[in-house]
Amino acid sequence: MNETASPQEVPASNRAPQPAVLRQRVFQVLEHGRRREPASRILDWTLILLVVGNVVGTIAQTVPDIAQRHGASLQLLDRLCVLVFALEYAARIWTAPEHPLVGRHAALGARLRFAATPLMVIDALALLPFLLELLWPSNALVPLTRLVRFLKLARYSPALATLGRLIASERRSLLACVVIFTGVLLASAAAMHAVEGGLQPERLGDMPKAIWWAASMLAKIGGGEITPVTTLGSIIAALTVMLGIGCFALPVAIIGRGFYEEIRRRDFVVTFAMVARVPLFSRLDAATIADLVGMLRARTVPAGATVIRKGERGDAMYLIASGAVEVEAGNGRVRLEEGDFFGEMALLSRETRTATVRAVRATDLLVLDASDFLRLVDRLPEVGARVRAVARERTGPEAAR
Repeated sequence: MNETASPQEVPASNRAPQPAVLRQRVFQVLEHGRRREPASRILDWTLILLVVGNVVGTIAQTVPDIAQRHGASLQLLDRLCVLVFALEYAARIWTAPEHPLVGRHAALGARLRFAATPLMVIDALALLPFLLELLWPSNALVPLTRLVRFLKLARYSPALATLGRLIASERRSLLACVVIFTGVLLASAAAMHAVEGGLQPERLGDMPKAIWWAASMLAKIGGGEITPVTTLGSIIAALTVMLGIGCFALPVAIIGRGFYEEIRRRDFVVTFAMVARVPLFSRLDAATIADLVGMLRARTVPAGATVIRKGERGDAMYLIASGAVEVEAGNGRVRLEEGDFFGEMALLSRETRTATVRAVRATDLLVLDASDFLRLVDRLPEVGARVRAVARERTGPEAAR
């Protein structure tokens, strides 16, 4: 009898769940495009080029000569884009349980909640034109609905994501601006209609015409050919223009302030004093700390955000400048506070992360890339010794790799 153990005889408890591993890997490629992993970056740029190419092709198809000569090729490009976008959408829905925003729910619930997020709604709308063309193939206007796919670029623009969060957080202030603008619009239109409606009935004789005049004056595009013929009407027009400046300046100021606050929360300036306060570097000389300031990157994460995930490739070490994080390992959770660091295990062992780390509250991190970390350890043996000592204490599931 051949007693050699076959692969089927390996206990199930010792085998990794391959579908879960594959799903996690696909999630990392889909969602981590801003990192240095080549597969993620290639995928992101491929999708960006397909979106741009599809939009340009749709516009080109409206030109009769181009449509006649290259219509079949442009149609083939559109079908290729639809296929890729559909596969992307299906993959994102499949990997939704891995997403930190919805991962705490059951698989079906996580997928339904993830499908309702704004970016996924945009991805779904990008597939809708194909269905409309199947239902109404002879309608010349239906292909123009493909232009909605341009909105898919919002996924790859941090500035647009910031703008969306800003509008959501400042919605009450912006709504107040809309109310103020509407009030000024109606007041200006009513005043001009009352003063000059009888003198210019074909232009200001009713409120809709007067509202059009007031809107054009508030927007500083002039009143067209409508010129006040009375002194009071001229005064109303001048006041309307000045009020229009204020009406547009107010939301600009709100959005500008919000952008500043958002950027300030997301990134901060790494200073000499900040690095010197970190216990790991507190004993270094001033020149060495000055060099470290140039190596470290600033990163601010909100409460609940995932900093690193178990199974990821280690590409940086993190030092907590302020705030706190929680390390989720196999047999429990460990809380790290200001002055602590994590992520060093994966860099020292050149293995994948063995724990997931989430921010307990808004946390400022100093990020040291893997190449700079290894260079620092070689250059400063005392720092390397302290890092390795902490790493030895974090053996087992508690290691925050």
